[in-house]
Amino acid sequence: MPITHVEAQEALRDIARTGRASATAHGYQHASPHLIVWGAIWAFGYGLSYSRWQYSGAVWPVLSLIGVAASFWIGWQSRSAQSEHYDWRFAATALAVFAFIAALFAIMPPRTDAQLGAFFPILVALFYAIVGIWTRGTRILLTGMAVAALTLVSYFLLPQYFALLMAGVGGGGLILGGLWLRSV
Repeated sequence: MPITHVEAQEALRDIARTGRASATAHGYQHASPHLIVWGAIWAFGYGLSYSRWQYSGAVWPVLSLIGVAASFWIGWQSRSAQSEHYDWRFAATALAVFAFIAALFAIMPPRTDAQLGAFFPILVALFYAIVGIWTRGTRILLTGMAVAALTLVSYFLLPQYFALLMAGVGGGGLILGGLWLRSV
């Protein structure tokens, strides 16, 4: 018995919906280890900034380099596993973001350590929100929104505990977000 035009359209819609859900789950699997790595870096870096603030200026650049290297390694490993070739746009995007941050700081340098400490989590939250919007990844979008909200609450309402909250809530939140994405 041949299928009707309406049945064919419904089947095509179901296939498209399944494809989007599969792509979203695939994206979550790729994002998960990045969130966990950066959550651990935040927990350690902000924890040290709270308990030993005199070392934070030297520790954050090292932790940032470790995080960037780990993120590139994770990305390279996942691309190698899928036999995908490196895309120059990743490096170009990273360079553009670095240039933007350098230009922004040249125009409007942070005046306090707390401003600097809040800037990067807000920037990361923006990236997660954009990725979540463009990929229809609700969990990534919600993770970005949570990071932004927790950063702003910590910065404005509990400034004396900002670094401690960013270590526990920010770092822990990223790690939990990574585990949440992995559970899909």
